[in-house]
Amino acid sequence: MIKTNFWHLLFFIMTVNIGIAQVTADDIISSIKKNVTCHWNKETVDTYKGGNGSMEVTGIATTFLATMEVLKKAKAKGLNLIITHEPTFYNHFDKTDTYGDDVIIKEKIKYIKDNNLVVFRFHDHIHQTSSDGIYKGVVDQLGWQAYEISQRPYIYKISEITLKRLTVQLKNIFHTSVIRVVGDQEMILTYVSLVLGASGSKAQIKSLQRDDVDVEIIGETQEWETVEYARDAVNMGKKKALIIIGHANSEEAGMAYCADWLKEFISEVPIEFIPAGDPFWTIE
Repeated sequence: MIKTNFWHLLFFIMTVNIGIAQVTADDIISSIKKNVTCHWNKETVDTYKGGNGSMEVTGIATTFLATMEVLKKAKAKGLNLIITHEPTFYNHFDKTDTYGDDVIIKEKIKYIKDNNLVVFRFHDHIHQTSSDGIYKGVVDQLGWQAYEISQRPYIYKISEITLKRLTVQLKNIFHTSVIRVVGDQEMILTYVSLVLGASGSKAQIKSLQRDDVDVEIIGETQEWETVEYARDAVNMGKKKALIIIGHANSEEAGMAYCADWLKEFISEVPIEFIPAGDPFWTIE
Protein backbone atom coordinates (compact mmCIF):
# COMPACT_ATOMS: atom_id res chain seq x y z
CA MET A 1 0.00 0.00 0.00
CA ILE A 2 2.87 2.37 0.86
CA LYS A 3 4.48 1.90 -2.55
CA THR A 4 1.16 2.43 -4.37
CA ASN A 5 0.35 5.57 -2.39
CA PHE A 6 3.86 6.95 -3.02
CA TRP A 7 3.44 6.72 -6.77
CA HIS A 8 -0.07 8.13 -6.55
CA LEU A 9 1.27 11.10 -4.52
CA LEU A 10 4.12 11.60 -6.98
CA PHE A 11 1.66 11.61 -9.87
CA PHE A 12 -0.47 14.21 -8.06
CA ILE A 13 2.53 16.46 -7.39
CA MET A 14 3.67 16.24 -11.01
CA THR A 15 0.16 17.03 -12.20
CA VAL A 16 0.00 20.16 -10.07
CA ASN A 17 3.54 21.31 -10.92
CA ILE A 18 3.38 20.95 -14.69
CA GLY A 19 -0.24 21.93 -15.06
CA ILE A 20 -1.69 18.77 -16.52
CA ALA A 21 -5.43 19.17 -17.00
CA GLN A 22 -7.64 17.17 -14.71
CA VAL A 23 -9.10 13.99 -16.14
CA THR A 24 -12.76 13.38 -15.46
CA ALA A 25 -14.69 10.14 -15.42
CA ASP A 26 -16.46 11.26 -18.59
CA ASP A 27 -13.07 11.69 -20.27
CA ILE A 28 -12.15 8.10 -19.41
CA ILE A 29 -15.48 6.68 -20.53
CA SER A 30 -15.27 8.70 -23.76
CA SER A 31 -11.90 7.07 -24.45
CA ILE A 32 -13.39 3.64 -23.82
CA LYS A 33 -16.24 4.35 -26.22
CA LYS A 34 -13.73 5.33 -28.92
CA ASN A 35 -11.68 2.18 -28.47
CA VAL A 36 -14.35 -0.53 -28.46
CA THR A 37 -15.04 -1.92 -31.92
CA CYS A 38 -18.82 -1.99 -31.45
CA HIS A 39 -21.48 0.70 -31.57
CA TRP A 40 -22.26 2.12 -28.11
CA ASN A 41 -25.88 1.22 -27.36
CA LYS A 42 -28.37 3.79 -26.18
CA GLU A 43 -30.05 1.17 -24.02
CA THR A 44 -27.36 -0.44 -21.88
CA VAL A 45 -26.46 -1.25 -18.29
CA ASP A 46 -23.03 0.30 -18.94
CA THR A 47 -23.69 3.48 -16.97
CA TYR A 48 -22.60 5.20 -13.75
CA LYS A 49 -23.72 3.41 -10.59
CA GLY A 50 -22.13 5.86 -8.15
CA GLY A 51 -20.58 9.29 -8.48
CA ASN A 52 -20.84 11.14 -11.77
CA GLY A 53 -18.97 11.86 -14.96
CA SER A 54 -17.71 15.30 -13.97
CA MET A 55 -15.69 13.97 -11.03
CA GLU A 56 -11.90 14.03 -11.28
CA VAL A 57 -10.26 10.63 -11.68
CA THR A 58 -7.18 9.94 -9.58
CA GLY A 59 -6.81 6.34 -10.71
CA ILE A 60 -8.77 3.46 -12.22
CA ALA A 61 -9.54 0.06 -10.70
CA THR A 62 -11.02 -2.65 -12.89
CA THR A 63 -12.83 -5.51 -11.20
CA PHE A 64 -15.33 -8.28 -11.81
CA LEU A 65 -17.55 -6.92 -9.04
CA ALA A 66 -17.51 -3.71 -7.02
CA THR A 67 -17.87 -5.43 -3.66
CA MET A 68 -17.36 -3.47 -0.45
CA GLU A 69 -13.94 -5.09 -0.14
CA VAL A 70 -12.98 -3.98 -3.64
CA LEU A 71 -14.23 -0.44 -2.99
CA LYS A 72 -12.13 -0.21 0.17
CA LYS A 73 -9.03 -1.55 -1.57
CA ALA A 74 -9.49 0.90 -4.44
CA LYS A 75 -9.85 3.78 -1.97
CA ALA A 76 -6.68 2.73 -0.13
CA LYS A 77 -4.76 2.65 -3.42
CA GLY A 78 -5.98 6.07 -4.50
CA LEU A 79 -8.03 4.65 -7.37
CA ASN A 80 -11.39 6.39 -7.32
CA LEU A 81 -12.91 5.23 -10.65
CA ILE A 82 -14.02 1.63 -10.26
CA ILE A 83 -14.93 -0.07 -13.54
CA THR A 84 -16.96 -3.15 -12.67
CA HIS A 85 -18.25 -5.90 -14.93
CA GLU A 86 -21.24 -7.00 -12.88
CA PRO A 87 -23.89 -5.11 -10.86
CA THR A 88 -23.06 -3.11 -7.76
CA PHE A 89 -26.54 -3.34 -6.21
CA TYR A 90 -27.51 -7.01 -6.62
CA ASN A 91 -29.73 -6.81 -9.71
CA HIS A 92 -28.96 -6.50 -13.40
CA PHE A 93 -30.15 -2.92 -13.78
CA ASP A 94 -28.69 -1.75 -10.43
CA LYS A 95 -32.06 -0.49 -9.20
CA THR A 96 -31.46 0.61 -5.62
CA ASP A 97 -35.12 0.26 -4.59
CA THR A 98 -35.57 -3.36 -5.71
CA TYR A 99 -35.32 -4.69 -2.16
CA GLY A 100 -37.08 -1.85 -0.39
CA ASP A 101 -35.37 0.42 2.10
CA ASP A 102 -32.36 -1.86 2.46
CA VAL A 103 -29.58 -1.05 4.94
CA ILE A 104 -26.85 -2.84 2.95
CA ILE A 105 -27.60 -0.84 -0.19
CA LYS A 106 -27.84 2.42 1.79
CA GLU A 107 -24.48 1.84 3.46
CA LYS A 108 -22.81 0.99 0.16
CA ILE A 109 -24.19 4.14 -1.47
CA LYS A 110 -22.97 6.18 1.49
CA TYR A 111 -19.49 4.69 1.33
CA ILE A 112 -19.21 5.49 -2.38
CA LYS A 113 -20.39 9.07 -1.82
CA ASP A 114 -18.35 9.76 1.34
CA ASN A 115 -15.14 8.57 -0.33
CA ASN A 116 -15.66 10.41 -3.63
CA LEU A 117 -15.72 7.21 -5.63
CA VAL A 118 -17.12 6.78 -9.12
CA VAL A 119 -18.51 3.39 -10.12
CA PHE A 120 -19.08 2.60 -13.79
CA ARG A 121 -20.34 -0.69 -15.16
CA PHE A 122 -18.64 -2.15 -18.25
CA HIS A 123 -20.62 -5.22 -19.17
CA ASP A 124 -22.41 -5.07 -22.50
CA HIS A 125 -19.71 -3.47 -24.59
CA ILE A 126 -16.70 -5.41 -23.33
CA HIS A 127 -18.60 -8.51 -24.48
CA GLN A 128 -19.67 -6.95 -27.78
CA THR A 129 -16.28 -5.58 -28.80
CA SER A 130 -13.92 -7.75 -30.84
CA SER A 131 -12.39 -9.75 -29.43
CA ASP A 132 -14.75 -10.14 -26.48
CA GLY A 133 -12.59 -8.80 -23.63
CA ILE A 134 -13.93 -11.20 -21.03
CA TYR A 135 -13.30 -14.29 -23.16
CA LYS A 136 -9.90 -12.93 -24.19
CA GLY A 137 -8.79 -12.70 -20.57
CA VAL A 138 -10.13 -16.14 -19.63
CA VAL A 139 -8.66 -17.87 -22.68
CA ASP A 140 -5.29 -16.29 -21.87
CA GLN A 141 -5.62 -17.59 -18.30
CA LEU A 142 -6.40 -21.08 -19.59
CA GLY A 143 -3.58 -20.92 -22.14
CA TRP A 144 -5.91 -22.13 -24.89
CA GLN A 145 -5.15 -19.51 -27.54
CA ALA A 146 -3.73 -22.11 -29.95
CA TYR A 147 -6.68 -24.47 -29.45
CA GLU A 148 -9.38 -22.08 -30.64
CA ILE A 149 -11.61 -23.36 -33.43
CA SER A 150 -14.22 -20.61 -33.39
CA GLN A 151 -15.49 -17.54 -31.59
CA ARG A 152 -19.14 -16.81 -30.84
CA PRO A 153 -19.53 -19.75 -30.15
CA TYR A 154 -16.20 -20.24 -28.41
CA ILE A 155 -15.03 -23.80 -29.11
CA TYR A 156 -11.60 -25.30 -28.47
CA LYS A 157 -9.95 -28.55 -29.56
CA ILE A 158 -7.61 -29.66 -26.79
CA SER A 159 -5.48 -32.78 -26.39
CA GLU A 160 -7.45 -35.86 -25.34
CA ILE A 161 -8.10 -35.80 -21.60
CA THR A 162 -10.53 -37.35 -19.13
CA LEU A 163 -13.30 -35.24 -17.68
CA LYS A 164 -11.85 -35.74 -14.21
CA ARG A 165 -8.36 -34.63 -15.25
CA LEU A 166 -9.70 -31.52 -17.00
CA THR A 167 -11.64 -30.63 -13.86
CA VAL A 168 -8.48 -30.96 -11.76
CA GLN A 169 -6.65 -28.68 -14.18
CA LEU A 170 -9.42 -26.08 -13.95
CA LYS A 171 -9.36 -26.29 -10.15
CA ASN A 172 -5.66 -25.46 -10.18
CA ILE A 173 -5.94 -22.72 -12.80
CA PHE A 174 -8.79 -20.93 -11.02
CA HIS A 175 -7.48 -21.69 -7.51
CA THR A 176 -10.86 -22.90 -6.33
CA SER A 177 -12.39 -26.01 -4.81
CA VAL A 178 -15.90 -25.02 -5.87
CA ILE A 179 -16.27 -26.79 -9.22
CA ARG A 180 -19.29 -28.97 -9.96
CA VAL A 181 -19.49 -31.47 -12.77
CA VAL A 182 -22.20 -33.44 -14.59
CA GLY A 183 -20.89 -36.41 -16.57
CA ASP A 184 -18.78 -39.56 -16.52
CA GLN A 185 -15.47 -38.61 -14.92
CA GLU A 186 -13.58 -41.14 -17.08
CA MET A 187 -15.04 -39.85 -20.36
CA ILE A 188 -12.32 -38.99 -22.89
CA LEU A 189 -12.98 -35.58 -24.38
CA THR A 190 -11.43 -33.29 -26.96
CA TYR A 191 -13.88 -30.54 -27.85
CA VAL A 192 -14.69 -27.89 -25.24
CA SER A 193 -17.06 -24.95 -25.42
CA LEU A 194 -16.92 -21.90 -23.18
CA VAL A 195 -20.21 -20.24 -22.25
CA LEU A 196 -19.03 -17.91 -19.52
CA GLY A 197 -20.86 -15.96 -16.84
CA ALA A 198 -24.62 -16.32 -16.61
CA SER A 199 -25.38 -16.66 -20.30
CA GLY A 200 -28.68 -18.39 -19.66
CA SER A 201 -29.93 -21.91 -20.25
CA LYS A 202 -30.92 -21.30 -23.88
CA ALA A 203 -27.38 -20.41 -24.91
CA GLN A 204 -25.89 -23.14 -22.72
CA ILE A 205 -28.14 -25.91 -24.05
CA LYS A 206 -27.71 -24.68 -27.62
CA SER A 207 -23.96 -25.13 -27.17
CA LEU A 208 -24.36 -28.62 -25.69
CA GLN A 209 -26.51 -29.63 -28.67
CA ARG A 210 -23.57 -29.22 -31.04
CA ASP A 211 -21.90 -32.37 -32.40
CA ASP A 212 -18.50 -30.71 -31.99
CA VAL A 213 -18.90 -30.14 -28.23
CA ASP A 214 -18.04 -32.87 -25.71
CA VAL A 215 -18.00 -30.72 -22.59
CA GLU A 216 -19.20 -27.25 -21.82
CA ILE A 217 -17.63 -24.95 -19.22
CA ILE A 218 -20.02 -22.38 -17.78
CA GLY A 219 -20.14 -19.87 -14.98
CA GLU A 220 -23.57 -20.45 -13.47
CA THR A 221 -27.01 -21.66 -14.45
CA GLN A 222 -30.47 -22.48 -13.16
CA GLU A 223 -29.92 -26.01 -11.98
CA TRP A 224 -33.28 -27.33 -13.16
CA GLU A 225 -32.54 -26.37 -16.76
CA THR A 226 -29.02 -26.82 -18.19
CA VAL A 227 -27.92 -29.18 -15.41
CA GLU A 228 -30.84 -31.54 -15.97
CA TYR A 229 -30.45 -31.38 -19.74
CA ALA A 230 -26.84 -32.47 -19.31
CA ARG A 231 -27.77 -35.21 -16.83
CA ASP A 232 -30.38 -36.68 -19.17
CA ALA A 233 -27.92 -36.54 -22.08
CA VAL A 234 -25.39 -38.51 -20.03
CA ASN A 235 -28.01 -41.08 -19.00
CA MET A 236 -28.96 -41.52 -22.65
CA GLY A 237 -25.36 -42.46 -23.42
CA LYS A 238 -24.47 -39.22 -25.16
CA LYS A 239 -20.86 -38.02 -25.00
CA LYS A 240 -21.68 -34.87 -23.07
CA ALA A 241 -20.56 -33.22 -19.85
CA LEU A 242 -21.03 -29.95 -18.02
CA ILE A 243 -18.52 -28.16 -15.78
CA ILE A 244 -19.74 -25.31 -13.58
CA ILE A 245 -16.87 -23.16 -12.31
CA GLY A 246 -18.84 -20.26 -10.83
CA HIS A 247 -19.65 -16.88 -12.29
CA ALA A 248 -16.72 -15.01 -10.73
CA ASN A 249 -14.17 -17.65 -11.73
CA SER A 250 -15.49 -17.71 -15.29
CA GLU A 251 -15.15 -13.97 -15.95
CA GLU A 252 -12.74 -12.32 -13.52
CA ALA A 253 -9.68 -12.78 -15.75
CA GLY A 254 -11.51 -10.72 -18.35
CA MET A 255 -11.39 -7.68 -16.10
CA ALA A 256 -7.68 -8.25 -15.49
CA TYR A 257 -7.27 -8.11 -19.26
CA CYS A 258 -9.46 -4.98 -19.26
CA ALA A 259 -6.87 -3.17 -17.11
CA ASP A 260 -4.12 -4.03 -19.60
CA TRP A 261 -6.34 -2.97 -22.50
CA LEU A 262 -7.10 0.40 -20.88
CA LYS A 263 -3.38 1.07 -20.46
CA GLU A 264 -3.02 0.95 -24.24
CA PHE A 265 -4.86 4.27 -24.63
CA ILE A 266 -5.11 5.81 -21.15
CA SER A 267 -1.89 7.13 -19.64
CA GLU A 268 -3.08 10.07 -17.56
CA VAL A 269 -3.85 8.08 -14.40
CA PRO A 270 -2.75 4.81 -12.76
CA ILE A 271 -4.72 1.69 -13.69
CA GLU A 272 -4.88 -1.51 -11.65
CA PHE A 273 -6.95 -4.70 -11.57
CA ILE A 274 -8.43 -5.55 -8.17
CA PRO A 275 -9.88 -9.08 -7.96
CA ALA A 276 -13.21 -9.59 -6.25
CA GLY A 277 -12.44 -13.28 -5.82
CA ASP A 278 -14.62 -16.38 -5.57
CA PRO A 279 -17.31 -15.72 -2.93
CA PHE A 280 -17.72 -19.39 -1.98
CA TRP A 281 -15.88 -21.75 0.33
CA THR A 282 -16.44 -25.41 1.03
CA ILE A 283 -15.98 -27.86 3.89
CA GLU A 284 -13.49 -30.57 2.99
